[in-house]
Amino acid sequence: MVFTNLPRDLESEILSRVPARSLQKLKPTCKRWYTLFKDPEFLKKHVGRAEREVLSLIGFSVYSVSVNLSGIHSSVDPPIEMTGMFNSLKDSANVKILEICECNGLLLCTTNDSRLVVWNPYTGETRWIPYKSSTHYEMYHKFVLGYDNSNKSCYSYKILRCYHGLIDFGAEFEIYEFNSDSWRSFYDNSPNCSLESKGVTLKGNTYWFTSDTEGRQFILMFNFTTEKFGRLSLPYQSGGYVDDVVETGVLSAVREEKLALLYERFDELTDSSEMKIWVTNTKIDEAKDLSWSDFLVVDFCKYMVTRMTNVLSFLVDEEKKMVVFCDTDQNMTRFYIVGEDIYKEVYNDITEGSFSYWPRLVSYAPSLVQIQQGKVNPGGKRKR
Repeated sequence: MVFTNLPRDLESEILSRVPARSLQKLKPTCKRWYTLFKDPEFLKKHVGRAEREVLSLIGFSVYSVSVNLSGIHSSVDPPIEMTGMFNSLKDSANVKILEICECNGLLLCTTNDSRLVVWNPYTGETRWIPYKSSTHYEMYHKFVLGYDNSNKSCYSYKILRCYHGLIDFGAEFEIYEFNSDSWRSFYDNSPNCSLESKGVTLKGNTYWFTSDTEGRQFILMFNFTTEKFGRLSLPYQSGGYVDDVVETGVLSAVREEKLALLYERFDELTDSSEMKIWVTNTKIDEAKDLSWSDFLVVDFCKYMVTRMTNVLSFLVDEEKKMVVFCDTDQNMTRFYIVGEDIYKEVYNDITEGSFSYWPRLVSYAPSLVQIQQGKVNPGGKRKR
């Protein structure tokens, strides 16, 4: 059924609120809608309103995850369930995914044989990105997906290559632009830090929890529009390295609007650990710097937890005031749900492969966003 009597703007406004799965079914029913659902401006509006789902990268594969926080005390409906594995990437058989970075429903995947592919898990569309490392340290190269915000009607996607280790003053970086189908190098004097967490892309820009050479921690942001790095404040004062104390931090996106920080401090002398979670007060695109609110404090002594968790990713539910996080111990993957009066392991499994890359929980918006295609082949050489 087509809204024949509705103004086009109103029709577009209504359809932008319809889930992607329903739009996919409507696509072949009307030529006008088929065209609309490919329009970059409509897709930008739609992905901004999409209901978030959860994906997890475990053992070289991406799974859809059902999270039922209301059923945490139920013995019938599990609070965490792997509901299905996404089909293998087309255009290549037996692809093993090592890392993922989500942006607007697209996943930038790094494979275990050092190739790059951008994938829309919902539509199945892919684009292999030509990349050949010029050094012997390609295992330390990290890639994140973002976009240029200067065009308000559509996104101009880019990929940043950086080095997962100490980023010195004047370090070299690389940017891949989808529009030009090419890589180019640039230098930036500002980082001088080590990336301590996976990058999280929010509103087109990427954020990391980092520390400088003295151990002082801060948030590093890369702006894909200006192609500049910047430092942002933490919700606590970081004084640098302390003997016999281990500190870690992980970032997460909240409803594609805010950042959340999970901080853990472990005292090796007393075997005591504390975990704190903060959420930014304002939407990430409305503030020049970050202001934070306390969200949750986990009292490990109360639950007799005497080890430091190795949290790699987490998700926040502001309404239920709960957090889902995953950690790993060698080849064992575990999921936990924590709240004001709860700390519960809800999933565990033995995982194939390197435990330093996963498990990874990702908040994902199913979308019809199309990947701009270029004449590239898997494993091809980069353009200069």
